[in-house]
Amino acid sequence: MPNTSNVLVPSPMMLILIIAYFVALIVFGVLASKKENKDSMKDFALAGKGLGSFVLIGTFMSTWMGGGTITGSVNSLAYNFGLGPAITYMVPSVVATMLLYFLGPVVRARGKLTVAGLLEDSYGKTVRMISAVLIALACFSIVSFQYRGLGIVMNAATGINIDIATVIGCVIIIALAYSGGLKSVAYTDAMSALIMLVGLGVAIPVVLNKAGGWDWVMTQAAVEDPNLLTINGGWGFREYLANLLPPFLLALGDQNMYQRMAAAKDDKSVKIGMIGWALGTAIVLPAIALLGFIGRVYFSSNIDASQSLIATSTITPWFVGGLMMAAAVAFIITTGDSYLLSGATNVSSDVYAHFKKDATDNQMLKVTRVSIALFGILALGILKFFPSILAIQYWAYTIVGAGITPSLIGCILFPGKVTKWGGLFSMVIGAVLTVVWEMAGQPFGVATILVAFPVSLILLIVVSALTQGSKSA
Repeated sequence: MPNTSNVLVPSPMMLILIIAYFVALIVFGVLASKKENKDSMKDFALAGKGLGSFVLIGTFMSTWMGGGTITGSVNSLAYNFGLGPAITYMVPSVVATMLLYFLGPVVRARGKLTVAGLLEDSYGKTVRMISAVLIALACFSIVSFQYRGLGIVMNAATGINIDIATVIGCVIIIALAYSGGLKSVAYTDAMSALIMLVGLGVAIPVVLNKAGGWDWVMTQAAVEDPNLLTINGGWGFREYLANLLPPFLLALGDQNMYQRMAAAKDDKSVKIGMIGWALGTAIVLPAIALLGFIGRVYFSSNIDASQSLIATSTITPWFVGGLMMAAAVAFIITTGDSYLLSGATNVSSDVYAHFKKDATDNQMLKVTRVSIALFGILALGILKFFPSILAIQYWAYTIVGAGITPSLIGCILFPGKVTKWGGLFSMVIGAVLTVVWEMAGQPFGVATILVAFPVSLILLIVVSALTQGSKSA
C-alpha cells in the first residue's frame, strides 16, 4: 500500500546556507556591475559584448533551468509519471542546443538587443511591436513561477506560509534584476551554475541512502503505481509530443538565449558555451528527475508534485539539505532575474522606443528599470490564473513556441523567403489560437501546442509564398 508515514518537516537550519548564498550572490553581482557602463542601454542589455565561454556556459544553464525545472517540468513529471518521461524531458533541450550552435554566429552578426529587433529586419515594425508584447508576456509568466518556486523552497526550509514566501521571492528577484544589467546577471549565473552542480552531486547519494537505498525506492514505487517503473510512464506518442515539443520550441525562440549569443565576445565563445550548456543539461535534468522520483515514493501523497525534489532535502543532515536548497535557490533566482530583465528590455527598446523614436539611452535605461519593478510586481498576479506551476510553464512555452519560434527561425534561416504578411499571420494566429484553445479547455483532449504550432508554421510558409515581393511594414 502507499507510504503515508513520511511527512515533510521544515528544517530551519538550512537557512544558514541559503542566506550565505544570497550574500555571495549580492557581493558577486555588485562587483560585476561595477564594470558596467550604466549609461549605455546596449551595455546594460548585452554586457558590452564581452562574455567569455565559461560565463556563457553558466548563464545558459542557469537561465534555462530555473524554478520551473525543480518544482514543475522534470520534477513534476517524475512525481506523476516516473523516471522515463522525466529523463526524456532533457532531449528537446539538448537537440535545440545543437541547432542553436549553428545559429549563434548569425545572431551575433546582427547584434540586436531583442528577438523582436531580429524579427523587424524581415517583417517590419508592426511585427516587432506584436512580438515584443508576446515575448514580454511569456517572460513575465516565467518570472511568476520563479516566485512560487522560491516560496516552496522557503516553506520547506522554515515552514513559512508559501504565499508569504512567494512575495519575499518577488522582492528578492526584482531587487537583483533592478540593480544590474546582463553582465552582473551573467556572472552571478556562472557562480550559481557551479552551486547547482555541487549541490545536486552531493545530494543524490545522501538522499538515496536516507530514503532506504535504491532497492527500497524501486519496491515502494511498484506499490505506489506500477506505471512509475515503465519506460513511458503510461504516455503514448501524443503525450510525448505534447510535453516535449513546448520546451524544444521555447529553446529555439527564447530571447534570453539570443541575447546571450549577441553578448558573447566572439563566435568561439558562443560555440563553447552551447556545448557546455548541452552537457550541463544532460547532467542536471536527470539528477533532478531522480531526486523528484525519490521524493514521490518516499513522501507519497503527503506532498504536492511541486514539492517532490524540495522535500527530499529535509531527510538529509541540515548542511546537505542547505546545500540542496542553495542550489534550488540558485536555479530560481538566476532564471527569475534573467527573464525579468529580458521582458523589461522588450518594453523599453521595442515598445517605448517605437512611440518615442528620439529616446536616449538614459531614458531607455530608466524605462527598463521601471518596467522591471512594475511588471515584476504584476507577475505575482499571473499565479492566480493557473492551477499549477506546470500549467504556467505550458502556457508560457506555447505562446513562444507557436507565436514566435516559427517566424524567428524563418527570418534567421530564410531571410529572403519569408515576408511581412507571412510573419504577421503566423505570429498573430499562433498566439490567438493558443489563448482560445487554452480557454476552451483543450477541445477533444488535444494539447494546445499540437494545434497552434502547426497552424503557425503552415501560415508562415503559405502566406509568405503568396506574398513574395511585399514591402516591410
